Amino acid sequence: MTFSSAPSGDIEHAVSVAVFGGLRLLRPDVDLMSRPPRERLILASLLAARGKTVSIGELVDLLWGDEPPSTAVNQVQRHVGELRRLLEPELPARATGTAVLGAGEGYRLDPAVVESDLLRVSELWSEARRSSVENAASTYVEALELAAGTPFSGLGWEALARPSFAAVERDRIALALDAAECALDLRDPSSLAVAIESVAADAPLDERLQAKLVTLLARCGRRADAIAVYDAARRRLWEELSIAPGAELQAAVDKVLSDDERGAPTAEAPQKLPLAPAAVVDREGIRTLLEETTANALRGEPAILAISGMAGIGKTTLAVQWAHSVADRFPDGQLFVNLRGYAPEGEALSDTEALGQLLADLGGSVAGIQGGADPLRDAYRRAIGGRRMIVVIDNAADADQARSLLPGVPGCLVIITSRSHLPGLVVHDGAVPVPLRRLTDEESRRLLVRRLGESRVRSDPASIDSIVASCAGLPLALALAAASAAGSREAMHDVADGLSATASALDVLAIDADIDLRSTFEWSYRALSADAARLFRLASVHPGVTHPRAALASIADFDLARTSAILGELVGANMFVTVAKGEFAVHDLLRAYARELAEGTDERVEGQRRLVGHYVHMTRRAYLAFGRPAVVEVESPPPVPEAVASFESSDDAVRWFLAERKAVLETFSIALLLGLDREAALIALDWRPMRQAVDAPSVMIEVIAQATEAAKRCGDERLEVELRRDLAVNLGMSGHEAESERHFERVLETYRAWGDHVGESNTLRNLGHIHASGSKRLELTAQSVEAARRSRRSDILAIALVTQAHAMLMYGTTDELDVVTAEADQHIVASKSAYLTPYAAMYRAMVHVRRGEFGECLELVEATRDSLDVMIQAYRAMATTIASAGAGHRNQAYEARDRFDRLVRDHEDFMTKENEGAILRTWIEDALAEMERRPAD
Repeated sequence: MTFSSAPSGDIEHAVSVAVFGGLRLLRPDVDLMSRPPRERLILASLLAARGKTVSIGELVDLLWGDEPPSTAVNQVQRHVGELRRLLEPELPARATGTAVLGAGEGYRLDPAVVESDLLRVSELWSEARRSSVENAASTYVEALELAAGTPFSGLGWEALARPSFAAVERDRIALALDAAECALDLRDPSSLAVAIESVAADAPLDERLQAKLVTLLARCGRRADAIAVYDAARRRLWEELSIAPGAELQAAVDKVLSDDERGAPTAEAPQKLPLAPAAVVDREGIRTLLEETTANALRGEPAILAISGMAGIGKTTLAVQWAHSVADRFPDGQLFVNLRGYAPEGEALSDTEALGQLLADLGGSVAGIQGGADPLRDAYRRAIGGRRMIVVIDNAADADQARSLLPGVPGCLVIITSRSHLPGLVVHDGAVPVPLRRLTDEESRRLLVRRLGESRVRSDPASIDSIVASCAGLPLALALAAASAAGSREAMHDVADGLSATASALDVLAIDADIDLRSTFEWSYRALSADAARLFRLASVHPGVTHPRAALASIADFDLARTSAILGELVGANMFVTVAKGEFAVHDLLRAYARELAEGTDERVEGQRRLVGHYVHMTRRAYLAFGRPAVVEVESPPPVPEAVASFESSDDAVRWFLAERKAVLETFSIALLLGLDREAALIALDWRPMRQAVDAPSVMIEVIAQATEAAKRCGDERLEVELRRDLAVNLGMSGHEAESERHFERVLETYRAWGDHVGESNTLRNLGHIHASGSKRLELTAQSVEAARRSRRSDILAIALVTQAHAMLMYGTTDELDVVTAEADQHIVASKSAYLTPYAAMYRAMVHVRRGEFGECLELVEATRDSLDVMIQAYRAMATTIASAGAGHRNQAYEARDRFDRLVRDHEDFMTKENEGAILRTWIEDALAEMERRPAD
């Protein structure tokens, strides 16, 4: 809130501060949020004192509470000194200035120098009290507009709870109460009512102010808004204090209702809502939609809520609960009709049946109405016309089924539930969409507390956590689980164990034939088209957390366009959820149901085979993004060729692998189970560069061993040898030297027998990279480079040189490292092996740092910022530490050192050998020690 007029006389204020809506310094123009928190607290405390003295003891207590440091008084004095220079920038050093005055054992602000909206509001309030009603009104409006926004917001609740700050808020409420008394004496109180509303909104639990506002809004002709204020206050009082409105607030709303010519509900008003749900939890973000649409109905405007979500998500519960909570605002009663839109064929209500039921509930008669649905619709709308009612239309299959039951006149609140999003109602009828998501874990626990009781939930947190995880935020599942778990701790254990076993989860969530989650899902499934039903069943084949459109297309054997259309149907029916562009998810329990439908069928086996084929080709495309030619060819075509994407860069391939890592690894296992040995081996062969970038070697040993055996079984010797080389690498990097060497000897012997210089170079490169001896690493990497030269392959020479550069960095000279890195750069460019660029950049950066060229080093390091490779991140942190220390950038050096420590701690298996980590750590510590020895500039 800005202000311009001076509080007294013609004084020109040097300092201008705003309190309401957050502490802000307006003149001089300085961002207070950049200042130390304690300095802001001192300024706020002096402002709240409104010119009076605040003792040093009070400031110490404000800043440190019961445990002040021994230097507390000195720190307060230092902060006050900084505050003085903040408020008066031209103030000479050690001068006290005129804004913050020392007063005995404390400080105060001089109101002649420091202008604040808080003081101005106090002056306007005093002026209004002395004025006539008409003159006071405009003064109150000015004061309230200036006081809009919570005072000192942003300081934190602990500070704002202190008496000096709380007094400011109490005064603001008292100002609004005074203004309301003035407004009630005016012929037109509307301008004051608007100003009072903003203060009342910040004080929802102050019943006196809320009561005054209810009365005042009704006086302005805003009856619906007055009732809405009461409703909001009533809910807040119950939710936060567990109390009903007091006599004054209740009397205010009773007076509003008694003045309404329609009066209270009559005995004839239909009350057709089902019983209010026993246990409901508030859903974050939903209440506002419900309240705003209800307020529209109370104002006589069209008001339709379209609550949508998957089966069991709690649509009907929410609709009925909300209808009960606002029923007293609609005096002509409530109607409820269940259209059974997803019931088995022949059981859904027809238009004529639904209209006949509603008309009968309104007291009308269907006798003598001929001609089908249209005459019944006309009679229904005539019967409801002019009434203010709630109409709940439950379980609509589509927009057309619900539209025929709309009242057609404003003033009624219509609540429609459906498993479809009902876009037609949203677009053409102005319905407010209320899509229901899963409950959060915390909301799920609250629901179980209401069903089972606090003591039961607290007595067995492990079982409760298991039930919450298994039900995955589905209210119906939680309710069924709670019903099954009621009675004993053993029953709760049995439910938790049963839900954890996917095969029996749906059986656990079946109370009887009428209360059964499986049957609830079946209603939605039966409404799907044949294509959508097939894709729903086969989606259970995909092992990922989310399901990419491309993978689903391959599994179902649909082209991409057809798959998109089918996915649109499944999302519209709330069977699938869109989580990102081209990414979809299915609730865990729906997935279990889909698996039941497909289990044991040829369709499922064929879907699994196509899944394997899809990921064989996807991992091959990802491998090729690293600029490496394929070792062996994929012999079979992809299931759906257009569903296999290409990758523009190696980083894109790594990002894809990170997103689908679970699906790729589990597809490898599925391939082995199906006896697709070559396909399993190909997946493991081609995921190597992605896994090497993100997975520690030790976690890969078992699956690479399985892949090697699979390649051996299918008789592809080249595939077996390549995988055996990969196995040897991971064994060696995990400390299994003897086993690693046996595999390497076998692989190297085979490649040399074949005259395969590429395989020989790669094997020698691997051996050199993991060998513990520095001299041996230099020797083996040099041999790898020579074999690569014999292969006449630029890409193989590039990677061999990069590996040699790494050995040179650890054990060679700077000049040797410079020469090898320069040649590696040439071959990286020539072979388009961009995935090696970050490695070469890091080694070249270390050449610069060893030559004291710290700026050049940091520029090269910055170019590797976006690399996803953990080793690159670790080396980047190491080089940044050393170069920053050399350049005297202290903070940057220590931040980079801490980043290196975190990476090594979190990914300790990534260092090739323990001595490598020790070498890098020594370099870092030496650079930091040298920086500390240098005199400060």
